[in-house]
Amino acid sequence: MKSCSNYSISIFTIIFVLLSNLNGFAQNDSLIEDYSFYKRKFKLNALVVGRYTTSLNKNIDYLGQHYTDEDVVSNSFEMQYARLSTTFFINDRISTSLMVNLADFKKEQVSGKVLENAFITYYHNSFLKLRFGQFRPFFGLEDLHPFQLDNSYAWSRQYSLFGRNGWQSFQIGAAAFGSLKSNIFSYYLTVYNGNNKNIISDNDSSKNLTLRLEYMPLPVLKIGLNGGKASYHGQKARAYGIDGQLQQALGNRFDLDINAEYKKGTNFEAFRLSEDPLPNLDNYTMEGFYFLYSLQYRLQAPRLRALELSFRQEYLDKNTAVEDDEINTYVPMLSLVFAGSYDAKLSLVGVINDYKHNLPGTSQYDSSKMLVQFQVAY
Repeated sequence: MKSCSNYSISIFTIIFVLLSNLNGFAQNDSLIEDYSFYKRKFKLNALVVGRYTTSLNKNIDYLGQHYTDEDVVSNSFEMQYARLSTTFFINDRISTSLMVNLADFKKEQVSGKVLENAFITYYHNSFLKLRFGQFRPFFGLEDLHPFQLDNSYAWSRQYSLFGRNGWQSFQIGAAAFGSLKSNIFSYYLTVYNGNNKNIISDNDSSKNLTLRLEYMPLPVLKIGLNGGKASYHGQKARAYGIDGQLQQALGNRFDLDINAEYKKGTNFEAFRLSEDPLPNLDNYTMEGFYFLYSLQYRLQAPRLRALELSFRQEYLDKNTAVEDDEINTYVPMLSLVFAGSYDAKLSLVGVINDYKHNLPGTSQYDSSKMLVQFQVAY
């Protein structure tokens, strides 16, 4: 899943030259002779997330798998994240970051897991930053979150599907990004292999190319446009989307946060599984959208900072060429925030999956489950 990106180096060069020559970028560095230890520091973060999940349906396990004539595991304790992330600031412009999820060691096959972020960032100024390594390629709202547990219990189905198809989630490549006019306008240009994370090298000479543009017409409103190009065995692929985020204070105690996102793109998974002797990549697309509403009431008590109610409504069509492949997911969530913004949070979560067409004996089957989830982030 690659894109024709023969002009990738030229694009990065043009951006670097243009932005570097804008007025006001020069710094008075004449008094410093050695930047080896200038502003050197170290930052360590940790995230632990555990949950208890129980199925609310007979013959469906806690993961959503339907069984016809077997006993099912209806409930389980789970460890989702035991994540450590570090950032080493070499000086005022160069840093390197690592992030691992130690909870992945509980899986029988850990190859391709555990290591999530591993990249170097060069900070030229607020208008131009360069990044190289393994990171999320800035393709939608969820790629911009350090973890999607601040306003929901997990990533959206859309994010997971687009990640498995190389459009989102952790990829290996390079990026140029920055902000103009006091963050009113931001851009994110990424070129990457498109093979997903922890793949040692690319398997062909083409690259994925994605571009995200953000505009803030109001201090409380952000609008994003996403576009991507790729290729697979000589056939062209593409993805695009639009998203918006509204964050508005309602009086002295209430905060309203609304996220909405739509994306459509090539589904390489469905293409590879096709039984058509001469499949056309253009016929294998996926699309989805979701709305995420969050209302937080700030209690400001010493041990209990906020009470939050959120609701995510999501539609996903995994393969638009196949009928009866759509799913609607509803996620109501009630949370108690004990520290910081979301540094310690206890949530009661409901997950309702409504498929257009049920397939007995598979995970494509209507299901409902309930979770109790606790997260601590430092």
